[in-house]
Amino acid sequence: CEHKQLHLRCGRHRRIHVVSAIYGRTNRHTCGHGRVGTTSCKARHASFKVKRRCNGKRSCRIRASNGVFGDPCVGTFKYLKVRYQCKRPRYTHSKTVCEHNRLHLRCGRHRRIHVVSAMYGRTNRHTCGHGPIGTTSCKAGHASFKVKRKCNGKRSCRIRASNGVFGDPCVGTFKYLKVRYQCKRNHRG
Repeated sequence: CEHKQLHLRCGRHRRIHVVSAIYGRTNRHTCGHGRVGTTSCKARHASFKVKRRCNGKRSCRIRASNGVFGDPCVGTFKYLKVRYQCKRPRYTHSKTVCEHNRLHLRCGRHRRIHVVSAMYGRTNRHTCGHGPIGTTSCKAGHASFKVKRKCNGKRSCRIRASNGVFGDPCVGTFKYLKVRYQCKRNHRG
């Protein structure tokens, strides 16, 4: 009800995912102890504001107030109604392998590889820093595309960090392959 704080919370290893939010009034009975001038008012952007404040958190408090949402119906006692789910967060794995070695991506049972990004080249001095470093700003074009094409949808995948696979974006510089990926539930068969 208006002027109160709404507390959303999820259990361990789960995070808030807001489905929808309404601040205003759409019926007479919810928080019906205040003045009801209208039953058809909703603050604009209420879902956006609750999502921005709460999504991805384990716990979140938000005040049902005109100060937060604006006043969609002056003189009417309002309420905040939020529909949300508690979801497992998507973990992004990151693996790096030095040039001339193989990178092995793998997911558990009933999960499949979903490559988020891949980079073959060099962007710093410390990763695989034991070879010659002529530059720290080189990346092979289409590395993400090549790793996605080879690995997406598989449970396990091996790919060599080599100029033969990705081309040589910086001749004479020792490179590495860095891949960020998620393990997504397999929905096939």
